[in-house]
Amino acid sequence: MKGWEPFRELLIWGDWHCHTTYTDGENTVQEMCEQAVKNNLKLIAFTDHVRRDLDYDFNLLLRDIDAARKEFPNLKILSGCEAKVMDTEGSLDVTSDVMKKCDIVIGSFHGFPLAEKAEFLLAIKNMIRNHNIDVWGHPTALLHDYEIQVTKKEADPLIELCKKHSVLVERNTKYPETAWVSDRALELGADVVFSSDAHSIKGLRKLRKL
Repeated sequence: MKGWEPFRELLIWGDWHCHTTYTDGENTVQEMCEQAVKNNLKLIAFTDHVRRDLDYDFNLLLRDIDAARKEFPNLKILSGCEAKVMDTEGSLDVTSDVMKKCDIVIGSFHGFPLAEKAEFLLAIKNMIRNHNIDVWGHPTALLHDYEIQVTKKEADPLIELCKKHSVLVERNTKYPETAWVSDRALELGADVVFSSDAHSIKGLRKLRKL
């Protein structure tokens, strides 16, 4: 079972991708949780950027998350990370020790040393096959930097792989140009997760109060 699966009923009621002051965010775990409650969210996942060579103490982030769980008992708070895909094997720029401490792991592309479409597609496929991955983060975002465009015909097998390996396809509001992938995922019966990729309290998802 993947780390996200116990929280399936909260896929549309949470914000599954956000960043804090531990990396490039503007607000603390505490501040993000306070705003999440105000925004009527049922879940928030802290998925700060990671590297194999971390320049911050991941255990301190986990400590803040544990403290927030006690302070906000009605808000489901997940620990996680956003890991960069490094090569066509789908290798992630994160240590196994950090991944073991995460409830969810997002696999994303933030640049890639090989800029051919075939290599990108192979890297995505192998990333999805990686048993540690819970979420395909902002799918196809930033490919325009390499003048690469993924077609629906090319995306469909990737989405089918997500279904096979229980990987969530992210609907990321920071990158609205990627929405077609999550729309197609829904059409094909894949699981989609809703995220803001917020780097401050201003960017967190807002839900209407029921």
